[in-house]
Amino acid sequence: MTTATAVMATGLTAMPAAASAQEEGAQQARDVITVTARRREETILDAPVAVTAFGEEDILNLGLQSVDDVARFTPGLSFSAAFGRTSERPVIRGQANVLAGVQFGVESGTAYFIDGVYYPGSIQNLDPNDLARVEVIRGPQSALYGRNTYAGAINFVTRGASDVLEGNVRARAGSYGEYELSGGISGPLGDRAGFRLSVRDYNYDGEWTNTVTGQTVGSQSTTSLSGVLDFNPVDNLDFRVRAQYSDSRDGTLPLFLQSAASNNCAPGHRSLASWSRSGSTNNNQYFCGVIKPAPVALNTGPALPGQPAIVPGVPADALNPFLPFQLYSTADGTAFDGVSNETWLFSGIMNWDVGGSGYVFTLSGGYRDEERRFGSDSDHSSINFVLQPVGMADTGAFFANTNRNEVRDHSIEARLASPVDEPFRWMIGAYYYDQTSRQFSITFSNPSGNPSNRLTTTNQAIFGLLEYDFTENLTVTFEGRYAEEEKTTLDGLSDPTQFFRADTFTNFTPRLTVNWSVDPETTIFGVYARGVKPGGQNGSLGESVGNPTYDQETSENFELGVKRSLFGGAGYFAASAYYIDAKDVQLTTAVASATGALNSVATNQGAAEIWGLELEYRQQVNDMLSIGASYAWTRPEFTSGCDDAQWELTSGGGVIAGNSTAPGTGTEFFGQTGNCSIAGNRIPLTSEHQLSLNGELRAPLGQNGRLEWFARSDFTYESSKYVQVHNLAETGSASILGAQFGIQSENWTLMAYGRNILDEDSIVMATRWLQTPYLSPTFSPNTAPAGAATGAPRAFFGTLRRGASYGVEARYRF
Repeated sequence: MTTATAVMATGLTAMPAAASAQEEGAQQARDVITVTARRREETILDAPVAVTAFGEEDILNLGLQSVDDVARFTPGLSFSAAFGRTSERPVIRGQANVLAGVQFGVESGTAYFIDGVYYPGSIQNLDPNDLARVEVIRGPQSALYGRNTYAGAINFVTRGASDVLEGNVRARAGSYGEYELSGGISGPLGDRAGFRLSVRDYNYDGEWTNTVTGQTVGSQSTTSLSGVLDFNPVDNLDFRVRAQYSDSRDGTLPLFLQSAASNNCAPGHRSLASWSRSGSTNNNQYFCGVIKPAPVALNTGPALPGQPAIVPGVPADALNPFLPFQLYSTADGTAFDGVSNETWLFSGIMNWDVGGSGYVFTLSGGYRDEERRFGSDSDHSSINFVLQPVGMADTGAFFANTNRNEVRDHSIEARLASPVDEPFRWMIGAYYYDQTSRQFSITFSNPSGNPSNRLTTTNQAIFGLLEYDFTENLTVTFEGRYAEEEKTTLDGLSDPTQFFRADTFTNFTPRLTVNWSVDPETTIFGVYARGVKPGGQNGSLGESVGNPTYDQETSENFELGVKRSLFGGAGYFAASAYYIDAKDVQLTTAVASATGALNSVATNQGAAEIWGLELEYRQQVNDMLSIGASYAWTRPEFTSGCDDAQWELTSGGGVIAGNSTAPGTGTEFFGQTGNCSIAGNRIPLTSEHQLSLNGELRAPLGQNGRLEWFARSDFTYESSKYVQVHNLAETGSASILGAQFGIQSENWTLMAYGRNILDEDSIVMATRWLQTPYLSPTFSPNTAPAGAATGAPRAFFGTLRRGASYGVEARYRF
């Protein structure tokens, strides 16, 4: 058994059982625990890279169920799931993107890997009981890990076959109908092969009520199966083949709308007061402060009796009083609600020590087949706008966002490495990746969806490493990768006219590391690395406004780190300080489509500097007590950049001349002076402060020593995140407390647990949005003067956080 303390960047997994001697346990962990942060096995203490790892027992004891849980205990990693388990925004060291996970193709800059194989899908349905280790590697890993590791990488290492027949069963039940049943069995198949099989069934009923339908929302369920076959047919040659299937079914997402009526700052003409039928005198264009949670009110089913059916001041015949045109409906507004995700994943790894020479050839690859459905009432209000002629078959809400995606991708990587016991070491490799995504628009008349677009990505790269020990204590490593990536977009598959575009992006990403082993207990390292975030395409909308593509975002990264073993191996400390100079920062630009609807495209119009500090500490105080802590300070600040919405907010609702990539002097009102600059503002979706504390107390129970009791607790804090580049609206900080109490023997564990015991209710994330139905003068006269912004007033929608929950858990292993 191990403690619940997360592995620190200094680098060991949690300590062995309390019955073991402190020094013996520390040395055992140091000798055995390895990571693959640099594409080879080495002790985490010796790896000159900022990495936090969690072992099998850590994953169980800390209750790590998702990347969000991993982020709570990893300094420098922040996570936001704005649209449930379909969009993920892992942010490492403040390098965020508002459109990541929202606009297809815009990527977060932090990549997932499973057993070292690139995995571009949603990771939140991965079975945590099937994991041997999770490694969070901070800083650019483009040289060895490849695409989209601009800020870092998260590697999920799965459990393999065992030498003897063994198994485990886990069952837990908690608040709001949450339960989990999982198990696994592993063992040998003769002398040279072994297997592992795992199964998991998870359910959560949700805890919020949709006030429009009266139904509970926020439910999640996943069933997953996986199998691993390890075999080495001859000496010096081994294989691993793994297959995984998962089926996730999530209900209506717990999203809420904060109306433009709540706006309290930046007076100007892009406000409710400029829309006469709103009846509002509120001329504020934006909200300043923390967005508070609010009730869910979505058109995801038939409305309850008495629910508001129309917007006051905007009658049902507002579109044209002389034609039988239907503006509102009380019927179900979305043809599909929530998220479903069915995924097949296959991977294989081969390692061949050529003739036992120490030269190792590695071949790895993966294939993923995913079908994902997503449905949401995207105006997030209680009113169902249908905007269609009376008598026409119901096509659903005008603002319904319902789609189906078919995604298939595969990758293959080959590399050859020299013997690791030589003073001069090298490695060379090649990589190929291909993805095709087809998107369909789901309607009531066609639940399978009408074809809408097809996107492809192909990445080819060569990479290598050179490393030399100048002395016994001083090592210098140079890594580099050259990559070419082609992206294509085919829009309008169901339209008479279609849009097609193909673009190629190239880059070279070097990394230089100097590693100084001051003494057997202390390592100091310095790193320079170049990071590249993939560029992409904005489709036909971007083409129509002169922004068909957005370029790669690049960064120059400098880091100084130290790792030290303390108290004879019982304690560890790590610190990393870094500076990042980012160019061509990918931001969002609001544009109007040919129909007048507003949307966003990605553009490169900013530069930023990021300063940061990460600290980690852990200690096995004595046979009974272990403690751990981590802290991260991140200061990501724009040094240049122009945002068209910033001009609106500072000019009283004026309109910038040109656009944010080529701005000019725009119109100004309310006696204000417009300024589109965002220099000095923080990058959104990032927290300045992150803190985690955890500890475990355990002792024998009874006289025979066969049982132990334990008590664990953990506390994490994350400061507030700004929603957009304006640094006005924010999410609020989050303080989360968890605890476990129980007894265990060598084979079984019984415990009770609590999560979010303080019932923290700050929202997970918020997104700047629009107030319907004030989209055009067709719905309401707009009284803004000539030259002023006449776009829809700004509203916000947010994602609710799970409240306090409690449960019991039982585990058995043999």
